[in-house]
Amino acid sequence: MIYAPKNFPNNKQTKTTTYLTLSIVLILGAGYGTRLQRDLHASSDYKHLLGVPKALLPLGGRDALITHWLDLFRSHNINDIYVVTNAATYDAFVSWAERNQVRQENIVSDGTLTNETRLGAVPDIAFGIHHFGLEQDSVLVVGGDTLFLSDFQLQDLLAQVTPGSCLVTTYAVPDSEVHKFGIVETDQEGIMTSFLEKPNPKETTSRLACPCFYLFDKQALPLLDAFVEEFKGQPKETFDATGKFLAYLYPRFKVKTFPISGRIDVGGLKSYIDANAYFA
Repeated sequence: MIYAPKNFPNNKQTKTTTYLTLSIVLILGAGYGTRLQRDLHASSDYKHLLGVPKALLPLGGRDALITHWLDLFRSHNINDIYVVTNAATYDAFVSWAERNQVRQENIVSDGTLTNETRLGAVPDIAFGIHHFGLEQDSVLVVGGDTLFLSDFQLQDLLAQVTPGSCLVTTYAVPDSEVHKFGIVETDQEGIMTSFLEKPNPKETTSRLACPCFYLFDKQALPLLDAFVEEFKGQPKETFDATGKFLAYLYPRFKVKTFPISGRIDVGGLKSYIDANAYFA
């Protein structure tokens, strides 16, 4: 689904400037996309995509959704791209890596085979950081089912990166959509002061949703392990969503916010069709 103001920008390409303030990206691709798979199974026109993970869906003239991110990052000299996936789709991600000149060793499986046995997004982040040895670096974590609108300027976000703070993106949603998202509250300087997971609109005056596009300062990374350890053995819904970690993080570490105009989220088949139309 496309979450944006009514007159969102079209997919016009803009010239970018190279920045070197970020070098490492970790893409999350270990989800099982159960809703999308159900939709595909019921569709005669798109059944050929059955089994394809959301991150690898062909989209807008590229071989995969995440190739849009890969191209953007490379255009800014950000070349250390890593992916965490699951055992069921690992081979498909390796094939994607070969097509796009990404090293095979930059793809790792978390070892799970089913949605029921999935680790969860936050444990996958921690797993990927340790597997790839990224503990001494700041890491940008990107959800593999999400893209930003074409007016997003990565260099503007990079210009806001400062040591000793994390950085997340936010965009405004209407009252009727608040209950569908993690909502961020901030102070006047844009520093996160609260994170509410899918709240009732009456619970907050904020309308700022926060997609999975998080720059974690290297000093904040130990908090990932602390979070995973604290919630070990508890029901998966208490720690699975990435927003759960943001709620844990902001009281312990400074989290800055960066506004964007909207995002494209591939959840089910309709949202995939809409995304393809946007990038056509």
